[in-house]
Amino acid sequence: MALFQAVTIACRYSSSQAWATTYRQFIKEWVDGLRSNHPHSSEHNARINIHAAFHIYDFLLLFGPIIGWWCFPFERLIGALQKINTNDHIGGELEATIVKSFWRGANLRRYLNRSDCPEVIKQFKVLFDLTFSPRNDRSAESVPAEVGKDRAHYWVNYSRASAHLGNSLVIYYPTSNATSPVPGSIQRISTVGNHTLFHIRHQVPLPPDKFDPFLPYYPHFPAKTYSSQMEDVVDEVQPYSVLSHCARLEFSDNRAVILDLSRVRMVHNRPKID
Repeated sequence: MALFQAVTIACRYSSSQAWATTYRQFIKEWVDGLRSNHPHSSEHNARINIHAAFHIYDFLLLFGPIIGWWCFPFERLIGALQKINTNDHIGGELEATIVKSFWRGANLRRYLNRSDCPEVIKQFKVLFDLTFSPRNDRSAESVPAEVGKDRAHYWVNYSRASAHLGNSLVIYYPTSNATSPVPGSIQRISTVGNHTLFHIRHQVPLPPDKFDPFLPYYPHFPAKTYSSQMEDVVDEVQPYSVLSHCARLEFSDNRAVILDLSRVRMVHNRPKID
């Protein structure tokens, strides 16, 4: 759990001296208990990545949140470059073809987003996005074919429970003046006029006589235990009241653990949230 909490802190969208210090404390706690919790590890020399893990503390202070400098974006860029047709040219021609193709695509995307881009060109942007950026712009999916009809999905992420249970599990504000979000499951997605509403049943809180095994690790490991039952009352909220998805796992004694993903990576800049 010390390692899980350290990873959760490192993957946040924000960082600070306090978070970096807490990260280092959890890494030390994990290393100190490594050989006692896993006796077989005493038979091997310490790995260099354990030493490197402590230096992430310094990197968090120097460079900020790890999501800004980890390798995943570069790996994705390499994958995009590898798909460019080079006709097997080598000796500098291949590299030049890749760079020129990438520049042309980047310049075209920038031009299409300029305010002075001609309107007739902007009309082709929809076709361009569908062809070259199918996962970046799905706003058209939020407009239903028939106004007033219930829908199975909203954008690419949210679904009603009957269509996709996992995508229906969310962390949201039940009212406009609520100060704390709650977990729930989307039961319906309806459209009234031009406004879409989520109809959400939230998770019943854990009864006082039930034990929450995750409580000692909150909020560094953002999991809480709730009752496995759902409230009968349905909240009607707009999509911007939803912070993120959550993960739910039911276990013994009619309990369900909820992993609050909004505590790890903030999706909306809603006030009064960590």
